[in-house]
Amino acid sequence: MSKKYETVIGLEIHAELSTNTKVFCSCSAEFGGETNTHICPRCTGQPGALPIINKAAVEFAVRAGLTFGCDINRYSRFDRKNYFYPDLPKAYQISQLDLPLCLNGKLELSTGNVVRINRIHLEEDAGKLIHDDYHGESLANYNRCSVPLIEIVTEPDIRSAEEAAEFVSKIGLYLKYLGVCDAKMQEGSIRADVNISLREFGSDKFGERTEIKNMNSMRGIQRAIEYEIERQTELLEDGEKNVQETRKFDDAMGITKPLRTKENANDYRYFPEPDILAVTFTDEDIENIRKDIPLLPHEKVAKYVNDYKLSEEDARVITLEKYLSDFYDETVAIYPEYKKVANMFLTEIMRRVKDTDAEEIPIAAKDFAKIVEMSETNVVNRNDAKDIIRVMFEEGGDPMEIAKAKNYIVVEDTSAISEVVDKLLDERPDLIADYFNGKTNVFGFFMGQANRALRGKATPMSVKEYIEKALKEREPKQ
Repeated sequence: MSKKYETVIGLEIHAELSTNTKVFCSCSAEFGGETNTHICPRCTGQPGALPIINKAAVEFAVRAGLTFGCDINRYSRFDRKNYFYPDLPKAYQISQLDLPLCLNGKLELSTGNVVRINRIHLEEDAGKLIHDDYHGESLANYNRCSVPLIEIVTEPDIRSAEEAAEFVSKIGLYLKYLGVCDAKMQEGSIRADVNISLREFGSDKFGERTEIKNMNSMRGIQRAIEYEIERQTELLEDGEKNVQETRKFDDAMGITKPLRTKENANDYRYFPEPDILAVTFTDEDIENIRKDIPLLPHEKVAKYVNDYKLSEEDARVITLEKYLSDFYDETVAIYPEYKKVANMFLTEIMRRVKDTDAEEIPIAAKDFAKIVEMSETNVVNRNDAKDIIRVMFEEGGDPMEIAKAKNYIVVEDTSAISEVVDKLLDERPDLIADYFNGKTNVFGFFMGQANRALRGKATPMSVKEYIEKALKEREPKQ
């Protein structure tokens, strides 16, 4: 990008709330389902069908607002946003305009940039169109109609593609910890509209902005912004103007394409929703919602470092995803050896789940707690414990039963230790000489050879003690 221009980015993040039912009716809000089965007269806008507000959706929105430091409006109302599109059967969307639930929040990025949140409001989602290019037709699935959304609108405070992706990622992570959204971008439960413009460095005047709609991947967000920066820079340097418009990102080609001229608020003919009463809160209502906010990622990091004595790096890795920290918390609640559990978790669990999108660990926390305990109390050695975890991941099963079936249970057989170690030392007098000449790494060789030969018949500590004793007996006389 030319150093002459500064990138100015604002985001509108749409996050579907994890309520059981839709925001204005009792239909299931679950993702998927047979086409057009999660619908009723209310969510499809049939004549005479009146909306009923979902209390849980309102509380989820307020919980998000409190987390991001927003002011909560004690008086809030809904509005009709009028426009026709085939996936919106009512021809209007119930949303919020001038009296949203939450105002004036913020979120700090790793760059130190504090991004202001203008508002968080509650609205309903639209349906989904399925385009059949072969037959030249489009079909509508209304299952998603009226699924509750919160829209998180930022101020234009973001200055790079990387910051934009981090902001969306961090919002998604916090919403997961709050339990209000699963933030599965691949399922469309969190999506972002990106507003981007350029202006000369030092200027306080914004350029004409372009909106890129419905971005549903971090990589896509970054690529779309990077392309727009190049496109708008070329326009400005050629003396042309960027026009205010809505564009879509073509992921295959890596470019944005025009969709339509950008609408303004007056194009939607907003007016107060006449069929839904205003939402009011008391201070007590707000505090009751605040009490339900769980520990957030940065708070968990502090707890792990200060109370559990983990390193800050380990604590941050464990809190990268809610399901990871939940699993760790469940494990240490059963076996409260915090650092030992963390060590096994980071080496054996993390490496098996880091390349998957499943967001679940296919073994129970109680079984993981058991195998860590078995390893630490020398019921099995550490390498065998790792293999037991592999078997549990691939096939399931009880850790103790797997250990028994594979003959991994450690039996302290002192006669076997002496037989193996004495034979090993007798065969390598050259290495014994090296050891007493200062090559202490020879000890590790003896340990490795003895443990492999003794597999399951002694703990490493017992082997170590016997090797030390046997070497001392073979120490050359001065």
